[in-house]
Amino acid sequence: MRIACVFIPSFTVAVERRADPRLAEQPLVVYDRNAVIDASPEAASTRVLTVRQAKAACPHAVFVEANRALYRDVTEAMLNAVEEVSPLVEPVEPGAAYADVLGLQGHYDDEFSLSAALVEAVRTATGLLAGTGIADGKFVAWAAASSVPPGDAGVVPSGREQEFLRDKDTALLPFGPDVILRLNLLALRTLGDIAALPRTSVEAQFGRIGTRLWELASGIDREPLRPRKPQESLSERLSFDASVVATEALVMAGRQLLARLLRRLKGRTARRMHLQLLADDRIVWEKLEVFREPTGDERRMVLILKTRLSFLELPQAVDTVAITLTGIGREMAKQEKLFADTQNLNQIAEAIRQLRARYDRPMIYRVAEVDPCSRHPEERSVLVPYDA
Repeated sequence: MRIACVFIPSFTVAVERRADPRLAEQPLVVYDRNAVIDASPEAASTRVLTVRQAKAACPHAVFVEANRALYRDVTEAMLNAVEEVSPLVEPVEPGAAYADVLGLQGHYDDEFSLSAALVEAVRTATGLLAGTGIADGKFVAWAAASSVPPGDAGVVPSGREQEFLRDKDTALLPFGPDVILRLNLLALRTLGDIAALPRTSVEAQFGRIGTRLWELASGIDREPLRPRKPQESLSERLSFDASVVATEALVMAGRQLLARLLRRLKGRTARRMHLQLLADDRIVWEKLEVFREPTGDERRMVLILKTRLSFLELPQAVDTVAITLTGIGREMAKQEKLFADTQNLNQIAEAIRQLRARYDRPMIYRVAEVDPCSRHPEERSVLVPYDA
């Protein structure tokens, strides 16, 4: 199995610098609420700090609040671009993905040309440069992609995985910081140090994760690719001429968006409705509604919309309302009454009376709930004579 990893280092920093080129030459810290989620190399020491600690440690850095909506859009564009080269793509994290490239080599001069095609597809779709790695297995491909600069490629020939990983830092391993710290305390600072030990020794020291730890360090990765399933979605957004905070205006805008979306739905149904309120393309509030059953009922969607927005207290004014419908499917069949005609009901009732008179006992029964919460199914309901 040949796997390609596409990786944009410091993804959120790269996206913010693309949006504002003035940030390119400055130390940059991206935060969400009170936590630092990413930082440029010049401010890398702040990545595990709170915002207050980061400002004290790197006072000359520019601090930018995370724009989750923008990151999602860029990630989706990146995944779509990778799927143009390989149809089997597994998202890893924002700015990173795996792709099955087995069999694609015949379309390119070599795997470096295939990597270049992936880099160019991502650059065209997002404006960002990605590093790529190709190897037998996801972990080695990840290690190869993260060890080259953006725009470059690392290709590990089959059978050379352990040799390639020998001098790589243990921080590449997909385990928590406690495991990495423990490895350092044991003077195991490279993957080669771990692979040089007997498998049983690593298993004895690290328990159930010891086997996978030793195998990954030795270049053995049996984890299969889990490609994402194609999913249709419908999105609409409406921007105001000026920022608003009145819920009546938000509800009215939401109803207009739903009307547009339902026209595009064309009689089909949706499973989820994602509501977003934005200011300057940054999310101020969002809510994902999952319907109990797929629906295309406008009244039902509008009721949920009004319920969510009518009593909402916004921290600031917003300038855009966005709605996305996902889980698009075919129109649901509706269960109608079996006997809607009153005349038919009267005929059925007369037939039941005649059966009872003929056999001198009830012949038709109905189910009546007695104890629906009982642990024993036979105690939850009983049959009682149907009273015509």
